[in-house]
Amino acid sequence: MGGMDVLSVGDAVTETFQVDDRLVSRFGEVVGDKNPLHVDAKAAARSRFGRPIAHGTLIMSFVSAMLGQRLPGPGSVYLVQHSEYRAPVYVGDEVRITVTISHLFSNGVARVTHEARVGDRIAVTGYSDVLLDSKASPGKPLS
Repeated sequence: MGGMDVLSVGDAVTETFQVDDRLVSRFGEVVGDKNPLHVDAKAAARSRFGRPIAHGTLIMSFVSAMLGQRLPGPGSVYLVQHSEYRAPVYVGDEVRITVTISHLFSNGVARVTHEARVGDRIAVTGYSDVLLDSKASPGKPLS
C-alpha cells in the first residue's frame, strides 16, 4: 500500500496462487459446478482447451479475498464486479494477481482494477467497485 496508513490511488498488492487439481475439485464441490472442463481430464482433453481449466469464479474468489483482506482490506464490501476472461488458467498453473486502487470516489467507494497473469499471459482483467470501511476512507489513516 502507498505510504503506511493512507489509502491512495496507485496502491497495489500482488499475490500468487497455485491452482492445483485438488483446489479446483474442492471449489467445484463447494459451488456445485462439476463441469467436465474443470474436473474430468479425459473430457477436458477433447475440448478446445486440451486439458482441465480452473473455474473463472475461482480466480475471482482470489480477487475477492485480496480485496477483503489486503487492499482495500477488512470492512470493505463488493458493490460491482466486471471481469474479462482473456485466456484460460489451467489446472497446475501458478496465477499472479495484482489489484490496484484506480479511483477513490467521494462517496467512500474505491474502484480497484485486477489483473491475473500466468507467466506473461494475461488471463483475467477487470475492475471492482468496493465500499470502503469508514476507517479506510480516502485520506484517512487506516487502523
